[in-house]
Amino acid sequence: MDAIKKKMQMLKLDKENAMDRAEQAESDKKAAEDKSKQLEDDLLALQKKLKSTEDELDKYSEALKDAQEKLELAEKKATDVSLALHFST
Repeated sequence: MDAIKKKMQMLKLDKENAMDRAEQAESDKKAAEDKSKQLEDDLLALQKKLKSTEDELDKYSEALKDAQEKLELAEKKATDVSLALHFST
């Protein structure tokens, strides 16, 4: 009879330990899901910021291209004027 009581106590302890481990696993799972959600939110924010930065880069690249074209035209005009003045004298 004592052997059966001991076995039942052992089974009860095993059950309690298993329940504790299950609760801990559930808690760990919840923490991992929360962290995953936070990282997904962070990723979305970074992707949005990257898109904005890329759009800004495109805008400034286009402005630089326009400015370089205007500079080339101004330099060509300056060269033409300089040559015209040089040969008219």
